Amino acid sequence: MRRNFLDSRGFLMLQRTLTEHASECFYSDERLAARLWQHLLQPADDLASDRWRRLGGDLYHLLVEGVEARYPREHRLTDVRQLMGHMLDGDLLLTPELPWLDGLQQQLLQRNGDLLCYREGEVQAYVRLAAGLDPTLLVGWHLAGWMQEIPCPDPHDIRRVVSAQTTFFAPPGNPALPFAEGHVHFWGVTADSAILDDYLLADKSLKLNEKLNPWQREQHDNLQPLLQRARQLLVLLLEPGAQTCLAQNDHEAQPKGDGKANPSCTTGWPQRLERLSLAMQTPIRKPDSRLLAACMRVDNVGSANWLLGEFAQAMSCGAANRWLWLYVYLCRRYREHETDPYQRATILCFWQTVNLLRRSLIMDGQGLTRFAERYFQASLGRSRDYQGNVRRLWAGRADVAEIKSGPLAFKPKLARELAQGLIANNDLYLPKPPYIFGESDLQLDMKALATMQALERWQFCGHFLRSKPHKQNQRPKPDSKELWQEAEKLMSNLQSESGWVAAEFLGGKLNSNFRFQPARWFRGLDVAGDENALKIEWFAPLLRWLRSGFKPRPDGERASTGFHLSIHAGEDYAHPASGMRHIDETVRFCEMREGDRLGHALALGVAPKNWAARQGEMLLPLDEHLDNLVWLWHHASVLSGVLPLAQQVLPILERRIARFWSLSPWWQVPDFMTNAATGKITASAAAFEASPLCHATADDLHQAWLLRRNCYYHLCKIGDGWLVDSKERHALPNHPELAENSTLASQLYRARHRWFQSVQEPPLVIVRVGDKAYAHSRFHTRVGCKGDNYLLEDVDTLAELDFMHALQDWLLTEYDKLGLTIEANPTSNVYIARLKTYAEHPIFRWHPPDESVLAPGAAANLYGMRRGPVRVLVNTDDPGIMPTTLRTEFLLLREAALELKVGRTVAERWLETLRQYGIEQFHRNHLPVFEAV
Repeated sequence: MRRNFLDSRGFLMLQRTLTEHASECFYSDERLAARLWQHLLQPADDLASDRWRRLGGDLYHLLVEGVEARYPREHRLTDVRQLMGHMLDGDLLLTPELPWLDGLQQQLLQRNGDLLCYREGEVQAYVRLAAGLDPTLLVGWHLAGWMQEIPCPDPHDIRRVVSAQTTFFAPPGNPALPFAEGHVHFWGVTADSAILDDYLLADKSLKLNEKLNPWQREQHDNLQPLLQRARQLLVLLLEPGAQTCLAQNDHEAQPKGDGKANPSCTTGWPQRLERLSLAMQTPIRKPDSRLLAACMRVDNVGSANWLLGEFAQAMSCGAANRWLWLYVYLCRRYREHETDPYQRATILCFWQTVNLLRRSLIMDGQGLTRFAERYFQASLGRSRDYQGNVRRLWAGRADVAEIKSGPLAFKPKLARELAQGLIANNDLYLPKPPYIFGESDLQLDMKALATMQALERWQFCGHFLRSKPHKQNQRPKPDSKELWQEAEKLMSNLQSESGWVAAEFLGGKLNSNFRFQPARWFRGLDVAGDENALKIEWFAPLLRWLRSGFKPRPDGERASTGFHLSIHAGEDYAHPASGMRHIDETVRFCEMREGDRLGHALALGVAPKNWAARQGEMLLPLDEHLDNLVWLWHHASVLSGVLPLAQQVLPILERRIARFWSLSPWWQVPDFMTNAATGKITASAAAFEASPLCHATADDLHQAWLLRRNCYYHLCKIGDGWLVDSKERHALPNHPELAENSTLASQLYRARHRWFQSVQEPPLVIVRVGDKAYAHSRFHTRVGCKGDNYLLEDVDTLAELDFMHALQDWLLTEYDKLGLTIEANPTSNVYIARLKTYAEHPIFRWHPPDESVLAPGAAANLYGMRRGPVRVLVNTDDPGIMPTTLRTEFLLLREAALELKVGRTVAERWLETLRQYGIEQFHRNHLPVFEAV
């Protein structure tokens, strides 16, 4: 079970070569790691001469089968065997060589002075590699080889070079051109040292509680032994080499408490490995970093033992590149000629095991549900390394960022941690007070102003979560009362003055030399999570209230603008019309306006025909399918005068609406007395012809759809009473119509919510693509019947898919008129959506580098509905769950543009425009938190 769990198909969204597949398998295959672990646990007296040859044969077989299992039928078996046989030629572990590392680091990395960065022209290959193999291994291997050169580098040169390496080993870029991160979830960053700090060299263990779903429990059970194995291997590898220990014991008399030499240092590796056979749960005595650093100072500069001391020193002071120091040490140890094959096997097994742990943190597969349930909430957990996250997000000294997290996460503690990270990242120090306890009297000298300037480079966007735990055959339901309480608590927190006087804020509200308004850091509102769970209609009323203006503020605060919206929409969907409708609901129900942003919005860019071809069967609940048909019908009616395709699809949509409305559960009259025990609505309660709702037209259904912007929770509380406070007025903009319940649309609105109160799931509809004849023969056919649970069938014709394509263009133009911006997250979109390459990303349709493709009839404007490019921001989303950085995203887009035959100069001019959009948007929404008096 564990093998199947960990060795899944693997990162389908990235197209790889055979050598990339092979290298990923060699350094992260569970069966290879398990075979090495088994080898290390064998008795030390088993010294058969062919032991290493037999091990190499086993690894060859497992590697061939591993590539086949992960990527079945993609490669010729002959090619796989020949490649593996060439790479594993019988010398593995007996020599200081490892397969693929030299070739990969020469292909993907380049030296630029003291920096070792990935090649800009190989950025896509590098990102593909980083999904399955920690690139720190390539850099560590290269640096370890450098330290073997003659003459050996000086200590200060080694320290300078290792400490200078950038996040993700990305090229630093032009320091005069700052970047703006506009869409990043702070706890989706995951610094490289997360596994090292939080698990391997800490007492933190995987959590197992009752709230975990079965998949998370299975993941926990599979990762727990891997974590224990990695801990044991690392502790063993952090012991000094035997030669150094003997020298210390003989000449420096380094006692271990009782004055005796450390016996583990004087024994060979076969004897040391005997400790691995101890029970997995045995407490592990972790090394003392300070003592280890002191012991290794006497060793030869650049040797493995000397590097071990440097790693220990980096750990003791929390250095930024401590993870890299560990890899450089292990690579140097592996490359030493006198290293025992058993020790090399230990190092290789450690790398494979850690890569398996790392893979559990990286998104693999399709869709937001998978992302939200299995990767954002992975059993291994996310690092709370604030400073590491700051280094990843603010790579340039002038960079700015808007970070996302839950609205109630905005607290003085978070702001303090970010302040500490930004101050350290800018090589600043907090100004010293003029006297003891004089923080509140700090003067605004150049040092204080530089600190304040650094603290103005971030702002916060609070995202409400729409994800809900999965329950079989049960529709997710919101807790509207809890949502409104969360919104009210947010407003209360923003008015609170408690906790804002820390030294990191230069005295904060107690310092009379400036106005400190920390609530101004909170600038945006979002709804994130699985958009297939709770729809935007449940959140729109409270978002309208939160940014309605004229809210109470603490005395002394200056007037400020309201929140902007940056809402996830159209990222993952069951049908192209579903994705477009979700976006339209977000724009309409939330009353989006100039300066607001749509997160991802892939449903406005991925061509419906292409999406449907890759999806195959489209499976969605009957009520969602009916919503899509009604929504498409409305827009076909609007566009029928200017788009012949709209006239063509109108009668088709009307027939489909009539048929599926008769099958919808809304019109059924529930008998709550009869169904109180079962929670079900019985179809026999009323015949469709006798239902008062049976005569609803497509226009009635559309009007009822528009009423969904009203909060049903407040409607139930108020009834036909008076609207009293601002929450009620913003929650119920159509209260008179809903209170009187005189229109068919209002009756449909109430009937739908009454149906929601049941636990009954509607039938599912399987939608396929076909021609008109096939469509007429497959309308609402019942298949797989089992009592009242059955599947319906329907068909989208090619004309309807073409109309959806034209509708995408029309909506883009309408939203551009409103002043909306789309937030593109290229790597995140390639991981989660149905995109195979970066060149397929819809940013090349939204805002193409060469605007000639926007001419009427051209590739990005097939139906003449576009009026020009729309504004797009480039972001990272979760640069840890999907390994990347912001500058890497821009380089990925440049390489994709070159693939599309765009000239380099044109592509770079295009990217410079996108970069400036980001900076402009940050400063448009940012308000100064510190204002000099």
